[in-house]
Amino acid sequence: MSICPHIQQVFQNEKSKDGVLKTCNAARYILNHSVPKEKFLNTMKCGTCHEINSGATFMCLQCGFCGCWNHSHFLSHSKQIGHIFGINSNNGLLFCFKCEDYIGNIDLINDAILAKYWDDVCTKTMVPSMERRDGLSGLINMGSTCFMSSILQCLIHNPYFIRHSMSQIHSNNCKVRSPDKCFSCALDKIVHELYGALNTKQASSSSTSTNRQTGFIYLLTCAWKINQNLAGYSQQDAHEFWQFIINQIHQSYVLDLPNAKEVSRANNKQCECIVHTVFEGSLESSIVCPGCQNNSKTTIDPFLDLSLDIKDKKKLYECLDSFHKKEQLKDFNYHCGECNSTQDAIKQLGIHKLPSVLVLQLKRFEHLLNGSNRKLDDFIEFPTYLNMKNYCSTKEKDKHSENGKVPDIIYELIGIVSHKGTVNEGHYIAFCKISGGQWFKFNDSMVSSISQAEVLKEQAYLLFYTIRQVN
Repeated sequence: MSICPHIQQVFQNEKSKDGVLKTCNAARYILNHSVPKEKFLNTMKCGTCHEINSGATFMCLQCGFCGCWNHSHFLSHSKQIGHIFGINSNNGLLFCFKCEDYIGNIDLINDAILAKYWDDVCTKTMVPSMERRDGLSGLINMGSTCFMSSILQCLIHNPYFIRHSMSQIHSNNCKVRSPDKCFSCALDKIVHELYGALNTKQASSSSTSTNRQTGFIYLLTCAWKINQNLAGYSQQDAHEFWQFIINQIHQSYVLDLPNAKEVSRANNKQCECIVHTVFEGSLESSIVCPGCQNNSKTTIDPFLDLSLDIKDKKKLYECLDSFHKKEQLKDFNYHCGECNSTQDAIKQLGIHKLPSVLVLQLKRFEHLLNGSNRKLDDFIEFPTYLNMKNYCSTKEKDKHSENGKVPDIIYELIGIVSHKGTVNEGHYIAFCKISGGQWFKFNDSMVSSISQAEVLKEQAYLLFYTIRQVN
C-alpha cells in the first residue's frame, strides 16, 4: 500500500470529497449486509465477462461498474472512462488504478466518514463492554441441559442469527412480547444478556452471572411447555433439539404474520423467516435408466441439515461421497419409457440448492435390530474449509459451470457440537469461531479460548459451515 496523491487531490474539493465518502459508505454497507447470493451476483460478478470473483472484482467508485482483475476488465474501464478508483468486493479496500496499488492512507477516508456522521453515530450507538462484546458467556447446566446450551451457543454465535436478533425483527412484530411465553422472545433475551452492556449497579460478579441466565431459564420454560419430553433430568439428543429450536423460530415467525395469505405463503415453501432464508437448502433425488441414462423421475425436497453415515469412514469428504454416490435399486421393477427396457434403476442424491449456513450431522448413534443403541466413537477428520462443488446435482453444476468448469463453492467452519461419553451417559460441548477468527470452547458455564488445531481433534457430532466464497 502507498500514499495516493490522487485521493488527496479529490479530497481538496469538498463536493468530490462528499461524493467519495457517500459511495464508500454505501459500498461497504452493501458488502457487509448483503446476503451471499446478492453479494456474489451484484458485487463480485464482472460486468464484461460475467465471471464471479475472477481473481478479484472491483466496484467503480464513480459509476457502479463491476470489473474483474484476471481479465483486466476494470483496468480497461478505467482507461476508457477515466474512473480510477475501485473497491475490492472481497475485502472492501480501495484501489487506485492510476497508482496501481491499494490506497495506503485509508485512514483519511475512515476519519472523514466518522467525522461527517459522528453526531448520528453518537446518538444511535454505544461503546460495548469488553467483557461482553463477543457474547462470551457460559450457560449454567440446570440438570442435563448441555444438549440445549451447546446448540444455543452455536446459534447465538452465528453471524446471520445475531444480525437478525439485534435488528429486532422479531420483537418489532411479535404479538406476545413475553420471553416466558414466546420462544423467539426468549432467544432475543439470551442475545441481549450475552451481548448487551453490563449493569454496573450489580452487587457482585456472582449475581451478575446469575442475571445472565434469565433468558435461558425463560427458554427452558417455553421448551418444556411445548414439548414435555424435554423436561426432567434425562439426557436428550442435541440434533433433535436443533430441529426443535429452528422449528419454533419458524412457528414464531408464522404467528407474527399479519394475515392468512402470508401464513399460507410461509407454510408453502415460500417462507422468509431467518431459518428458511439462512439454513434451508434442497436435495435432488433422481432415478436414472442404466441403459439410456434417461432421467425420468426427479424430486426436489428441502432440508435444514444433512445427516451423514460415518461407519467405516475416516474423513468428512468420504461421508459426503457416500451420501452422493450412485445406488443401484434392486427389485424396483423399473421400466424406462425412453428405451422400453426393464432393469434395475440407478438412484442418486445431489444438492439442488446450497444454504448460506450448512449444518451437517455425523450419525454417531446407531439403532440395532435388537432394539438397543450404540455410539460410534470413530474420529472423523473435518476441514476448516469445505468445498461442496462435487456434491451439487448435475443440473446445478451445468447452471454454474463456465467453459465446462464447475466453480469451487467454499464453506468455512464456524461451529461444532461434540459428544463425549456413551449413548445413555454423555456430555455435549460447543466450539464457536467468533468474528476475530478466534475459537472458544463452551462447556456449560465455562468458556475458554482454544486453538484451531485442538478444535480439529474433537469428536464432532454437528458441524456448522457458512458460505465463504464461490470461485
